[in-house]
Amino acid sequence: MPQRPFVQDLGAAAATALAWIAAFHLNEWLFASLALTSYVSLIFLPAGIRVLSVLLLGRPAVLGLFVGVLVIATPHWQLPAALVPAVISCLAPAVAVAVATRSMALRDDLAGITLRQMAIMAALEGAINSVASNLFFWLDGRIPTPWKDVWPMFTGDLLGTILLLYASAFALRLLLRLHRPRG
Repeated sequence: MPQRPFVQDLGAAAATALAWIAAFHLNEWLFASLALTSYVSLIFLPAGIRVLSVLLLGRPAVLGLFVGVLVIATPHWQLPAALVPAVISCLAPAVAVAVATRSMALRDDLAGITLRQMAIMAALEGAINSVASNLFFWLDGRIPTPWKDVWPMFTGDLLGTILLLYASAFALRLLLRLHRPRG
């Protein structure tokens, strides 16, 4: 795979960070009533940003996710504790995408990727993220047991990813239809 220029990677990282932050704020606005705690929601759109950005942009997206999550997490945990959710949020999709692409033998250009394969990646990312995050919340004294919010967080990550994927597919179809030559 050819190497991209540094500036392009930096731009991909910045775009990912901004997309994650925007999705976080949009999620808080749209789904405030589905928030179980300040860090668990039954629909979490930024989870979709995690999977899609790493799948499409690779390592620069991992850096962008780290920065985006650190920006959002710092007011809640302060440094250095805010580093933990940032690391979890960037490594969970990186591991999920790496495992899924290798085990399903996906092409580098993602040609032929199916909805089922995307769902498997989303589920794997949600499982890794929810287990690791809940262990951190427990160790940080925010929840009484390490498994308290694993299922709701997993559900939120999965539903958020699916919702974001469908919204993206709908927007892409609409854009293609609008830009289709008339004739």
